[in-house]
Amino acid sequence: MRLLASWPEMSTRARLRQAYAAMDHATCYSEWLQAAEAHDQLTGAADWRNDDGSSHYDASELRACITRWQALRQAGEGLQLAQALTADLYRHQSELSAADPYDVALAGPKNLVERFLEEAEASLHWLADNRIPGVSSVEKAQRFATAAKVFGRSALLLSGGATLGFHHLGVVKALFEADLLPHILSGASTGAMIAAGICVRTDDEIAQMYADTDSIRLDGLKPAPLGTAARNAALLDPAQLYEVLRHNVGDHTFAEAFAHSGRALNIAVAPTRTHQKPRLLTHITAPEVLVASAALASSALPTLFPPVVLEARRQGSIVEYISAERWVDGSLHEDLPKLRLARLHNVNHFIVSQTNPHVLPFVRHHGQRGLRPLAYGLASAAVRTQGAFAVDTMRRLNRRSRGPVRQLADRAYALVNQDYGGDIDIHPQFRWNLYRKMVANPTRADLAQFIREGERSVWPKLARIRNQTRISRAFRECVTRVRDDSTG
Repeated sequence: MRLLASWPEMSTRARLRQAYAAMDHATCYSEWLQAAEAHDQLTGAADWRNDDGSSHYDASELRACITRWQALRQAGEGLQLAQALTADLYRHQSELSAADPYDVALAGPKNLVERFLEEAEASLHWLADNRIPGVSSVEKAQRFATAAKVFGRSALLLSGGATLGFHHLGVVKALFEADLLPHILSGASTGAMIAAGICVRTDDEIAQMYADTDSIRLDGLKPAPLGTAARNAALLDPAQLYEVLRHNVGDHTFAEAFAHSGRALNIAVAPTRTHQKPRLLTHITAPEVLVASAALASSALPTLFPPVVLEARRQGSIVEYISAERWVDGSLHEDLPKLRLARLHNVNHFIVSQTNPHVLPFVRHHGQRGLRPLAYGLASAAVRTQGAFAVDTMRRLNRRSRGPVRQLADRAYALVNQDYGGDIDIHPQFRWNLYRKMVANPTRADLAQFIREGERSVWPKLARIRNQTRISRAFRECVTRVRDDSTG
């Protein structure tokens, strides 16, 4: 390893500093991983990975599963292999999906964990590719579809965050280049813009977009004329943002985007009426709605943009979709619509990219060790608890009012009481100076920095993402292959 070659005369502490510096300045995942592996060698974490023993699982049980699957594949016992996989994956799923096995070594968990998952994946592909006596191709396709549904799926959720949300582009880039980008994406506010731009593109088109980021328009924020601003009670021009959105995501409907890319786009929008519920727009719930229109509505933060009437394409014409309703920023009520994603898409594993400016200060300590992160965590919990109590008190004092104070209290309550985390949380490195750019068009240099910081926020989580989504990704591949075989 090149990083280690120049270290013979350096102290361990100096080598660790150099490894950290190399990770901080890595320009791609392979460079980051090389530095992470060097760090693990210095700290002893590499030896920890090679040692099968763990308090989080029974090593002998995992080794027995591996041996059993290999023997059943070699003997051609497809039915027995399917039964063994079902029992073994269910038995060990929770312990292998925990975060603790990823807290010691930067490069990944115990090697035994990765061997277990690799053998499970190999067994699924073996079942998909080999004929099972007594099981027709149609029945095998049905069994795979049922097993995949029982196991569940992963989704990537992109939060709001105004201009800070451009970090999501780097998060998506890192996952895409690692072939780990989920096929189900959700977004609110700026996250909706990014998710829309990804879900209207095929893999080749995504690669082309990242190869030429100058093709992305960044001039969506434009002050509205004074008369328009006064009339709309909003400072920015929605027509300008809509023009930029249509350039960046096209004129696809949700149904057309899904048919084109195979990715399920989900955009959260919030109602302006008090008794209306937030909605999650998808190719299932709103196939005719224009993606750009939904992204505009999800970005309509009150005082910045006016509420939006959604647009749809029907019989070739653009018409209003539910003309009596107007919608605003989805982050206000449902930044991360996990329950709705679970119901609509059978998602039970959530990867969250979080850039909301009111959330980042409270999560900057996550994943860190020591007294300072502990103190940050305790202070954050106290501030959030007291804030929720204060907002709830304001709501109660104005419970009979329907005026602006009650509406403000309701929105604040919805913001502070949301769950802003997932199974795997990704957020950019917190810096107070980012807030200067929160409501401003990013420059090309800003965009490059946002993308790079977004990528770097993913790399330490990549091993966990790869392992925790490995089986669901294998199921998706196998279901597609077996279904094609049964209909071919």
